[in-house]
Amino acid sequence: MKRLIQFALLAIAQVFFLSSSLLAQNPERTKTVPIASDSAYTKIIQAFQDGGYFISQLDRSSGFVQTSAYFENKKLLSNKEGEKIITNFLITSLKSGGSKIVLNIFLIERRKGGSFESPNYYDLDKGIIRDNRVYQQIWDKILPIL
Repeated sequence: MKRLIQFALLAIAQVFFLSSSLLAQNPERTKTVPIASDSAYTKIIQAFQDGGYFISQLDRSSGFVQTSAYFENKKLLSNKEGEKIITNFLITSLKSGGSKIVLNIFLIERRKGGSFESPNYYDLDKGIIRDNRVYQQIWDKILPIL
């Protein structure tokens, strides 16, 4: 009986562990807001412009906004110089008069290689970010203004 209880607890722990890792790999990338897409488009651009992000690409007709920001690495003895975060928004109209916003976030790491006397620098494309915390930070910036 004691073994059965231990096995059941172990099984429950594994299910919890696996489900939490799956949630972390599938961040919430889509939100609906009750304002028109044109207004949401303008407000997102303004929020990122005010936040110091570089507005890389805009296409009002398709509702596409791409921003980027570079964050320098302050750690000593690291070969990572910094990170460039690229955010892509696609804003579409809903029949209800609201908008659907799809967010994808990408990461590019600036790396340093070679010797200390003559380093070389390169960018390492890490692809789409799967960490829900990063998405939540971006949503926290824009949802209050929408």
